[in-house]
Amino acid sequence: MNSGKKSGAASAAMKYVLLIVTLVMFVGPLVWMLSTMLKTKAETYKVPPSIFPEQPTLDAFDRLFSLQPLMWQWIQNSFMIAFLVAAGAVISSSIVAYGFSRFDNRYRALLFPIVLMTLMIPPSIMMIPSYVLFNKLGWIDTWLPLVVPAWLGGAYYIFLFRQFFMTIPRELDEATYLDGGTRWTVYAKVILPLSKPIIVTTIIFAFVNSWLDFLGPFLYIKNNELFTLSVGLQFLIGQTSQDFPALAAGAFISIIPIGLLYFFAQRYIVEGVVLTGSKN
Repeated sequence: MNSGKKSGAASAAMKYVLLIVTLVMFVGPLVWMLSTMLKTKAETYKVPPSIFPEQPTLDAFDRLFSLQPLMWQWIQNSFMIAFLVAAGAVISSSIVAYGFSRFDNRYRALLFPIVLMTLMIPPSIMMIPSYVLFNKLGWIDTWLPLVVPAWLGGAYYIFLFRQFFMTIPRELDEATYLDGGTRWTVYAKVILPLSKPIIVTTIIFAFVNSWLDFLGPFLYIKNNELFTLSVGLQFLIGQTSQDFPALAAGAFISIIPIGLLYFFAQRYIVEGVVLTGSKN
């Protein structure tokens, strides 16, 4: 009896140890970033380094914005691009998914797997052809290469929407048709209002992917005033690689929108993903 209790206690202790180790691995870099941005420049060079600042200060933010006056412009650019990408992902992908989930067509069973197969194509393979295409279109050094593809549908978001739409009873479609509605009426008045969880989930995923994207803006944008925050921070490293508190302050600014999104919308993310996998 006692051996069973000891074994259960040891198992529980091991679980807590693993949880603590995992917590330190994920929270440790965040704590170090927050600590660094509140330190003075001299304090960051102390050996051994201290975890917590001796005299917390926000001077790093003043130095950040005085060193790089375009910081506010980069933040606005990132918000604008991420907003357009999220809107395009929801509108285009939901329309395509509506067709796959509601239209009876003999080609549907063939086309949907083809759409999913595009997920297997590594982005690096498409990098050079995409650049050549956008260059011939005259889109280099504009936001168009970053925004337009999102308005043409994304395979992953199409899959999420299609799987969610499959959980909505078709009887609602038939009732709408009896009331004189059309396919667009079903889409706009029935399907979308019932799809709030997956819409919010797609907005968050698309927004975060766009916000964190570095390679795309770095590849297509050359004008400093059109930079996104991710590229701007990399540009900032070249200007002040020794001012660690200022760099940490810039990194903190970059994670604020993502943290707020996940904090306020985590319920919709869980609900959307769970319902997406509830029906084949």
